[in-house]
Amino acid sequence: MSGEKLLHQNVVYTKYGLTEKLALKYLPSPAEIRTTKKGAEVRYWRRSDIESAFSERPSLKRKSERILEKRKKDAAAHRRKGRRRKGGLSPEASEDAAISAYVSRFDLEHMMIDAAYLRRSFVLHVGPTNSGKTYDAMQALMRAKSGVYLGPLRLLALEMFDKMNEAGCLCDLLTGEEQQTVAGAAHVASTIELCDFRRRYDVAVIDEAQLIADPFRGEHWTQAILGVNAAEVHVCLAPEALSLIEWLVRGIGAEYRIVRHERLCPLEYAGKLRGLSKVQPGDALITFSRKSVLGLSAELEKRHFKASVIYGALPPQSRREEVRRFSAGETQVVVATDAIGMGVSLPIRRVIFCDTQKYDGTSRRALKPVEVQQIAGRAGRFGIYDRGEVLSLVDDDVVERGLAAAAEETASLIMPFPRPALEAEYPLERMLLAWQHLPAHDREVRTDLSDPLLLLHRVDEHWLGKVSKSLLYDLISCPVDTSTPELVCYWRDCFRAIVRDKPLPYPKFDQETLEGCELQYRALDIRSQMHRRIGIEDYSMEEKRLLAEKISGFLAGSKTEYERRCAVCGKKLSFNWPFRVCDACHAAAPYRPGRGARFAR
Repeated sequence: MSGEKLLHQNVVYTKYGLTEKLALKYLPSPAEIRTTKKGAEVRYWRRSDIESAFSERPSLKRKSERILEKRKKDAAAHRRKGRRRKGGLSPEASEDAAISAYVSRFDLEHMMIDAAYLRRSFVLHVGPTNSGKTYDAMQALMRAKSGVYLGPLRLLALEMFDKMNEAGCLCDLLTGEEQQTVAGAAHVASTIELCDFRRRYDVAVIDEAQLIADPFRGEHWTQAILGVNAAEVHVCLAPEALSLIEWLVRGIGAEYRIVRHERLCPLEYAGKLRGLSKVQPGDALITFSRKSVLGLSAELEKRHFKASVIYGALPPQSRREEVRRFSAGETQVVVATDAIGMGVSLPIRRVIFCDTQKYDGTSRRALKPVEVQQIAGRAGRFGIYDRGEVLSLVDDDVVERGLAAAAEETASLIMPFPRPALEAEYPLERMLLAWQHLPAHDREVRTDLSDPLLLLHRVDEHWLGKVSKSLLYDLISCPVDTSTPELVCYWRDCFRAIVRDKPLPYPKFDQETLEGCELQYRALDIRSQMHRRIGIEDYSMEEKRLLAEKISGFLAGSKTEYERRCAVCGKKLSFNWPFRVCDACHAAAPYRPGRGARFAR
């Protein structure tokens, strides 16, 4: 269950229609119980445990639906009663309506009107992976007197920073965790979140613009396309996003032209892989969790294959070292999550799907065709391999159909929460909730604010008035993995230090294990981000570099300790086994009626 979000008991009761009595009777034991300062206990359940309980007990689901329906009717009756008594809406409902009306003013049309005043022309580079669209855009950037590259990943910004400086085009680096200044540089390689909208450039490159539809980060592509201040803007995107982005550019009255790119080497589906014994040098094996990546690497190591590993929790420097090892031939294969699907240039001959299901923050689901195509597109490297091959270890029909499917057209973009709205006197939480609950339109969807709201709820109420609303929004918008309680607690400690005007605490996680080093690095990353938000220079880059070297050392060594084993009997498990225990131990575990099995699956 690593990486799965826990649900606060109030969310369980209100969203799922359960009472405290029903939850305690029918749900498994809470995954976590925390005690507030006043001594009250707050229970947290896993979303998957709740959904499993509903699946196993249809009667419980029916009860919850009846409770939700009754609450809905009671709320409607209460509102009607309030109108009759007051001759209109209750004061709270009236204020909620006013807040919704206020934040709804900051819509897409409002942003497009502002964007129309900028004098810009656009070049839309459209094509699949490995089609050279980013390369062509970067050539235009390097010919310009000044420019900016805006990418989705630190790793990509680092790659472009290196390439431009090696080519003699002096370039600065700006990411959430580091800033490198090169004397005389007129170019910047940056992550898209840090786009400087005040500076004027000759050329801007916006990479991977199909991410404009991503519910968690798409707002940054919307802001960059509408607001980056450059005479010529090169936008690199997948074909499925062309219609939407062309509509957006046309809507602001800008001139544009479309440049279409084709794959530089063909991509073929080569069928099912008959076991790991058939793995060959140059292969990339894909699975979808950190544990699976390390477990599969351990299995390959036993077959005398050295593997580079790439997954989301790795620091950029460690990812770059893993890429270098594979490119230099120090490792024969690469094992990766879908983190490989974007911005990682590797000499891969074959992509092998070892799993076709991924956890998306809510549940495990089958891969979408666009995800299959994005990952599979990494097979084949122009100038090294004349074609790329795609295989599957399991569910070959999912991969084959996904490759052949026509990409679903991107229908809507993500709207950012409007910073100017913070000037109003309304409470921040109610404005965020109002924004999130505004109805979606055909072309625009509001950004997902669940993580900022969760962090806001972790802040003691008496602290809220001690920082400005603008700073409060900056702090709760800090990128934190809210599914990792240790990181949420560390963020809270940093917030408390800022309120008290004290130095931010130094994280102290165990650094004797790979997992502990990764946690320490992510905590240092939060510290850097919080420092940046309060205008303090961060000096942890050297510590991060040493920590990344330590992580790379762990990954370069033997991986046999990462073999998947049953938490009870120690039996070896398959690298992609989705549970902590084997079937035999799960079946033997004592079962308490209404409370679920002893071992969470």
